[in-house]
Amino acid sequence: MSTVFSWNVCFALAGLAFSLSGCGLQDLKEDLDMVTENYGYLKASVAGTDDGTDILVALLRDDADGETIANARSVAPGEEFYVLVPRGVYTLVAFSDTSGDFKYQAGEPAARIPNTVINWFEDMEGQKRVEYDTLEVQSVELSTAIRLDPDLDLSLAGLRVGSKAARNFLDVVTWDHAAFSAVNVELGIWQPGAFQEQVGFGLYVLEEFDAAKKSIVLVHGINDSPRIFMSMVDAIPDDYQVLLFHYPSSFPLEYTSYIFTEALDELIRRHELPQIDVMAHSMGGLVSKGMIYQADEKLRDRISTFVTVASPFGGHSAAALGITWAPVTAPVWWAMAPGSTYLKTIDSVDLTHGPKHHLIYSYSHERGGEREEDDGVVTVESQLIESARRNATAVYGIADSHTGVIDNPCTLGLLQSILKDGVTAVAMSEC
Repeated sequence: MSTVFSWNVCFALAGLAFSLSGCGLQDLKEDLDMVTENYGYLKASVAGTDDGTDILVALLRDDADGETIANARSVAPGEEFYVLVPRGVYTLVAFSDTSGDFKYQAGEPAARIPNTVINWFEDMEGQKRVEYDTLEVQSVELSTAIRLDPDLDLSLAGLRVGSKAARNFLDVVTWDHAAFSAVNVELGIWQPGAFQEQVGFGLYVLEEFDAAKKSIVLVHGINDSPRIFMSMVDAIPDDYQVLLFHYPSSFPLEYTSYIFTEALDELIRRHELPQIDVMAHSMGGLVSKGMIYQADEKLRDRISTFVTVASPFGGHSAAALGITWAPVTAPVWWAMAPGSTYLKTIDSVDLTHGPKHHLIYSYSHERGGEREEDDGVVTVESQLIESARRNATAVYGIADSHTGVIDNPCTLGLLQSILKDGVTAVAMSEC
C-alpha cells in the first residue's frame, strides 16, 4: 500500500472519530499479534441445580505461589458464559449459592475442574476473527460430593482482597480518573490488548453506590471516555445515581456489549435495584443495544429508558474502508461496517414492550448551523435507519455537531424531561 493511500485510509477512519497519531496501525498490528499469542476464551456452562439459585463461578489461575482468583461472576443454570484470559493454567470452581451470601458453604452443590479448557486464539487457524459459536464449551456439573476451599469468598469485599476479579466494578471515581486520560483513550483504540491489561473494562460510580436509588448508566462512543458526559451530569435528576461504563474502543462490539450485559447482570444479582436507565453517545448506542439484545428477562425488566445520541445504527463506511484497505483490521470495524452481522442482529431487537427508546440525532457541523447530511462524523441516514425509527418511542433532531450535541442545551433539557417522564415523547418548545 502506498504511503499516500495509507494516509487516505487514516483520514477516512478519523471521520469515525479515530485519532491520527501516525494512524496507529503499526501499534494496532503489534497489539493484536500479542493478543493472538497470549490470550484465549473460556466458554463454559454450569448444570446441576434447578432451584433458581444463582451459581457463582471463579476461574483460578495456577501461579508459583498457589491459586489466585483471575475472574469471578454469577451465572444462571445452563447459561453459556465467556471469559477472556491471558495464557496460563486454570482451574474452574463453581457452587450454587443457596445461602445467598456469595461465600461457599459446606454442603452447597459445587464443582472443581482442573486444567480448564481454554480456546487459545493462537490455535484458531484460518479465523480472521473469533467465531463464538465454534468455541469448545467447558461443561460443569455441580455435585454435593465436591468440596471447595471453605474460605472461598466471592463477595465484592472478598474479591477486592488479593484479587483483580472485581477491578473497576463500582469503584468511586472523579472525572480526572487516570483511566479516562487521553493516553488511555488512545490505548483503547490502537492497543486494546494493552488497555485490557493496564486499565480494563469498568463500571464506575461518581459517589458511593446506593442500591435504593434509580441508576443511569452513561456509555461513551469510539475513541472517547466517560469524560464526554461531564457537562451532562447536572441535567440528570437528583433521584438518580450515575454509573459510567468504560471500554476500549477497538474491542469487538460483540464482546464489549457482552461485558456490558454481564456487568449489569452482576449489578442486579448483587443489588436489588429499582430501575436502570441507559444514555449512550455515538457507538455507545450500538454497545447498549447489543446489551439489550443479550439481556435476560430479569435485567431487561429493570431497564426503563434508553436514550441514544448521534448513534450510527446503520454503521459507518469508514469501517468498511478500513477492512478492505488497511494493512491491519481493528476488531471493532467488523461490527461497524454497514450491513454487518452485528448491526443486523441489533436491528432485530424489538423494543415494543420496552425499554422506551428516545433517539436523538444531530444534523449539523456546528451548533445552530444549517441542516447537513451528516454531523461531521456520522451521516443522518445512519442515525435514522428505518429499524431504529420504528422501534423508537420518539425521535428528536438537534442542529449540532457529533460531539457538540452532548452538551447542547436542547439535549440536556430533553434528557431531563425524558428521565422525569419518558413514557411518551417529550417536547422542548425552544428546540
